[in-house]
Amino acid sequence: MLWLLGAIFGLGAAGYSVFSTLGKMGGDFEKVFRKAPELAESAFGEGAYGRVTGVATSHDVLPAVPGLGVPCLAYELVVYQTSSPHAGGAWRIVHRERVGVDVDVAVGVHTVRVAAQDALLLRATGHDANHDLRREPGYGIFTSHVRFVRPGATVEVVGTLMREVDADPSAARDYRNAAERFRVIGKRAQPILIAVSGPES
Repeated sequence: MLWLLGAIFGLGAAGYSVFSTLGKMGGDFEKVFRKAPELAESAFGEGAYGRVTGVATSHDVLPAVPGLGVPCLAYELVVYQTSSPHAGGAWRIVHRERVGVDVDVAVGVHTVRVAAQDALLLRATGHDANHDLRREPGYGIFTSHVRFVRPGATVEVVGTLMREVDADPSAARDYRNAAERFRVIGKRAQPILIAVSGPES
């Protein structure tokens, strides 16, 4: 698992936050994201690597955003604790979790599926709280930061495409279209990255 080493608090619930990360390999994932080629539909194929853009939805039961209770496709919660904020005590990360569902990104006639819990949220809506947002809060002085993706958001996803047979019965009736869905997978040096780039419903 790739551990994220730091967070930049964003603009609150109304804006976007940028979570710049460095992995164990020292990779700058913002740079990886920027360098990923944009994949046109004509370039979709087994093993194609790059960035796809589309509207994100899911047929799964959606998790709720901690502290807000609104449904989302994915969220990342980071909880910080300090012993004495007024005396210059350092904040340390005491909890981090990523929760997500299988997300379908509509790109023209294709569906690109990504397991959001396996992806790094590079840019997403941000929400801050001055308390512990875990389901079982700890005792002490905490702050929390959540980033999340709402259903209906336009997202950019970076990763490697693999063909996947669509389990939809209507697709199975037409074998020619049965493999027109792709799944995004990540590799050690090329993790799955998601950035919200457009309006959310």
